[in-house]
Amino acid sequence: MEWKKLVSSTRVPAYNNDKSGNEIYAFESDYRRIIKSSSFRRLQDKTQVFPLDRNDFVRTRLTHSLEVAMISRDILNEVIRNLDKKDIDTEPLSKCHRLLECAALIHDIGNPPFGHFGEDAIRIWFENNIHKYPEMKDLNEQQQLDYLKFEGNAQTIRVLTKLHDYNGSSSVGMRLTASVLDSVIKYMAASNEVDKSELTYKKVGYFYSEQDVFKEIKEVTGSRQYRHPLVYLLEASDDISYTFSDLEDGFKFEMFSLADLKEYLQDCPEVDEILLSSKTDEEKMQEFIRLYQQKVFKYVSMYFVNHYDEIMKGTLKGDLFAADAAEIKVFNKLKKFCFEYIFEDKEIINQEIVGYNILNSLLDTFVPVVLKYGKEMNAYEEKLLDFIPKSAFQRYDVETKGLEENEKTYYKIKIAVDYICGMTDGFARKVYKDIFNT
Repeated sequence: MEWKKLVSSTRVPAYNNDKSGNEIYAFESDYRRIIKSSSFRRLQDKTQVFPLDRNDFVRTRLTHSLEVAMISRDILNEVIRNLDKKDIDTEPLSKCHRLLECAALIHDIGNPPFGHFGEDAIRIWFENNIHKYPEMKDLNEQQQLDYLKFEGNAQTIRVLTKLHDYNGSSSVGMRLTASVLDSVIKYMAASNEVDKSELTYKKVGYFYSEQDVFKEIKEVTGSRQYRHPLVYLLEASDDISYTFSDLEDGFKFEMFSLADLKEYLQDCPEVDEILLSSKTDEEKMQEFIRLYQQKVFKYVSMYFVNHYDEIMKGTLKGDLFAADAAEIKVFNKLKKFCFEYIFEDKEIINQEIVGYNILNSLLDTFVPVVLKYGKEMNAYEEKLLDFIPKSAFQRYDVETKGLEENEKTYYKIKIAVDYICGMTDGFARKVYKDIFNT
């Protein structure tokens, strides 16, 4: 891979040969498009981990994305500094601060409401219902698996290249640069190519509906079947952000004590000095988070530099946390600690159950209705269809132009799934309440 192509001002999908001049200007333009978009604003009312009505302190997907952007810039600066020491040309990377920041801001933009369990809810619904509708059984393997293995990562590409209504046109998405788009593509697999043993193929990277635009992105950047190098930095920033923020929030909400954390890390003696200091527990926790977050991001930065040639050749196996260094050992234990002390919390589980029931009911309601779109419907079905924005049907017309009637089923289901995925937590509750009067 070559930075000349990896850092490009070319926009995707192609639209009247649109370019934005030099790269720095192009990424600034991307940044403005993202910040002003309704898709980005909706992240303020989407769950990250903790229920949003807990208190004003809780992080949302919006604040999480902002934190990932901040950390990604820190990591990139550290990478550039260490590459300079090795006399490796960093001029192309010096243009990537805004690029990487843009990628961080949009990396969760395709996720449905109610956290990661929202993705599970969609998968479970199709597992339980795909056999009930004859139309669904006629879908090809990849089309069926797009729903059975639904991924927010793949939905992000759909939102950015198709669903966002840029300047009144619902067919070209947000028109971001290929470089920004490629920097959020963590996985290369179509839904019928998933291989859990391979890092870049362990989850769905794109849907059948976006296979052409996916290929266009990879062709423009020249990354082909490999990850864009900046994906490694974005992924590391994301992991660092959510691990330490979950730890901070869990402590704030008294889900665990400092003693619990110390006992859990008892085989990591290098943390004792911080956790045994004479400060208050709150001060100890803040100092611990600050110092270890810094330790981890410096380590992954150096790991990127030490494996730079492999990353540029697309041959690196694993992520930037692959080594068994002391910092990474502590970091991995912190991830397990968060799962045991936070994600198993009754209130969070209750939130997931509520979210599941809402999404399950909405899919029960809207999927059968959209499958009848274009056919005779009763008055109630027509009223349900009115809930869905007109732009969704305009997009359906574009995507199904020239297709046979039986080939349109896949895109009819997209109407319902796109609509539900684009909801915030609050709006999903409102639609649920409006329909079921609860």
